[in-house]
Amino acid sequence: MALNINGTTGISGVDASVSAPALTGTDSNTGISFPAADTIKFSAGGVEKLSITASGLSGDGSGLTGIGGGKILQVISQESTTGFATTSSTFVDVFDFTATITASASTSKILVMASSNMECDGSNNRSFATIRRDSTNLGHSSGGLTQMHEYYYPGAQDQEMPCTMIYLDSPGDTNAHTYKVQIRLSGGTRAGWNGAQTATKGSFIVMEVGA
Repeated sequence: MALNINGTTGISGVDASVSAPALTGTDSNTGISFPAADTIKFSAGGVEKLSITASGLSGDGSGLTGIGGGKILQVISQESTTGFATTSSTFVDVFDFTATITASASTSKILVMASSNMECDGSNNRSFATIRRDSTNLGHSSGGLTQMHEYYYPGAQDQEMPCTMIYLDSPGDTNAHTYKVQIRLSGGTRAGWNGAQTATKGSFIVMEVGA
């Protein structure tokens, strides 16, 4: 391979190919090639792993490790304007916000996000919200109760406030898991989600994040 060194244009040589890169170490099929205009390809074992062109970055990324962040592999998104209320002192499902997802790899994480309004009705009312995976409550423990969000209102009238819950789960398998929003009441007469009195738009998003 001819190597050209020019004080103005730099170092250049044969464009080569993915299977036989122009720049290599002792391994002849692993390195960098320039097979087309405005194109740089990185290969390992004679297989393209990453390509940089004038249009941007592409490639399967299977040879890339140690890079912060992960790929979003699946997204399940729900929206609802249906109000929900309960008088139960134990957690019950908010019927519109349930999603089942199966991870493509056991190393994946599941990011769960729920956002809406919570309602309190009655004097000294507490409303609690949480996220559940199958039979497991993913909330934290507080006073013997497991929840992610608590709303306390000392007045006697209906009140609503924004509620957002975010949880990064690590199920550690490729089984189907069902995630859901649950709420319950402690004191007062009613706990509400998604605007039990004045309907609001709530959202529920479940995503698989690759390792």
